[in-house]
Amino acid sequence: MDYLLGIDIGTSGTKGVLMDREGKIFTRAGREYSIDIPQPGWAEQDPKMWWEATTRVIREVLKKSEVNPQQIRGIGLSGQMHGTVFLDKNLQPFRPAIIWADQRSSSQCESIYRKIGKERLAELTGSPIATGFMCSTLLWMKENQPEEFNQIYKVILAKDYIRYKLTGNLGVEVTDASSTLLLDIKRRCWSEELLDILGLPLDILSEEVHESQEVAGYLLAEAARDTGLLEGIPVVYGGGDQSMQAVGNGIIRPGILSSTIGTGGQLFITVDKFTYDSKLRIHTFCHAIPDSYHLLGAILSAGLSLKWLRENILYTPDSYRIFDEEVEKISAGSEDIIFLPYLLGERSPYMNPQAKGVFFGLSLKHHRAHMIRAVMEGVVFALRDCLEVFEELGIKIEQVIVSGGGAKSRVWRQMQADIFHKELFMAQSTEQAAMGAAILAGVGVGIYKDVENGCKKVVKLKEEKIKPIPENVDIYHKQFKIYKSLYRDLKGDFKRLEGKAV
Repeated sequence: MDYLLGIDIGTSGTKGVLMDREGKIFTRAGREYSIDIPQPGWAEQDPKMWWEATTRVIREVLKKSEVNPQQIRGIGLSGQMHGTVFLDKNLQPFRPAIIWADQRSSSQCESIYRKIGKERLAELTGSPIATGFMCSTLLWMKENQPEEFNQIYKVILAKDYIRYKLTGNLGVEVTDASSTLLLDIKRRCWSEELLDILGLPLDILSEEVHESQEVAGYLLAEAARDTGLLEGIPVVYGGGDQSMQAVGNGIIRPGILSSTIGTGGQLFITVDKFTYDSKLRIHTFCHAIPDSYHLLGAILSAGLSLKWLRENILYTPDSYRIFDEEVEKISAGSEDIIFLPYLLGERSPYMNPQAKGVFFGLSLKHHRAHMIRAVMEGVVFALRDCLEVFEELGIKIEQVIVSGGGAKSRVWRQMQADIFHKELFMAQSTEQAAMGAAILAGVGVGIYKDVENGCKKVVKLKEEKIKPIPENVDIYHKQFKIYKSLYRDLKGDFKRLEGKAV
């Protein structure tokens, strides 16, 4: 029997799944880790930590499955997007990676807009620039740490570092390359125009940009020893975690919306021609299917908001399952508490790193369950803010599929149905990003004809539908109006709080 291995290098941990060609998962494994915050607003991780987690996950998968490594036909990779791994001339990381959640480059984002202009940036990249993206991070380093900037031989993304460790080959594929904001997205190659305007050298980037299902290389003997796999297994490029979870959920044609609540939160929909928001509130990136794109609304503090509440406010070891039980006793709307989940600033649709988290409406009648529910609702309100942009652009939504850690919560699933006012579906299997990577591996090694064929064989939805509750829809419709007005009213105060003129 043939098996495929999918590895997802995420922000809060690395996960792996081993499946057969029909999509049956034989085993899964995971290894958690944390984000380093050396200064307020900074977010870093050690790439070597990702590699250690990857080797442990693979070994655990092999041990639990008892599968003969000779039967593993291919390896696919998924990874957190946007962040930057800095390699020296020996192709070793010489400092921690600066990841997507980092906020230090806000002034560089403003500078990029001044130098290029929003209209031209949208035409070239399809996206607004954001802190934590490779483009703005490189400018920050050039201006603030020139000695470290001059040490750079190559810059790559998270999963590309793991693939280098597996195969010895550097490289990049279209989904992650488009998330750097250095790619000419329509031509699917690096934008020399953009790099020239910003004064960034082309030669620090991987030379060619590949499609996601291409074979990138073959497992090295040293990597085989570290992981317990066999030397020579093909490794496919894979993709950014959002494209990979979309493949793992079967979201490869227009009309199907993915709603993901993980550390951050994302709305994702496939478009078959280049489409972008001229107001630069959401992103357009390359999809893992050749010649296709996707729209992405991204919020920074989704599951992270609930984690923050649990660890820093409630100081409780209670599980999220216990949270569900408490929150179900509180009515929709949290008895008039509204939470703005801007703990790291916000990306879509406001692109505002100065935005702050807010509890609004607190009174003496409220207790911890109200606050937990308000945080969960606030995260979904933030996603609905993105959904309205999709609808404004004329995007038709036929089906909504939920995934991520938030989809494991029955309460959070129902909130999404109620706040979006749409029926929801779920895939039968979990760890969709790692599954999507495994599907891409199957395409790369010839098990599947193409991504569509792979998804048809592997991805299956649960029969259960989560339907909106009409009375909750009405409550949330009214609260969402207040939610939006709170941001508008507080926007100037966020700036004043940081001592910046309005």
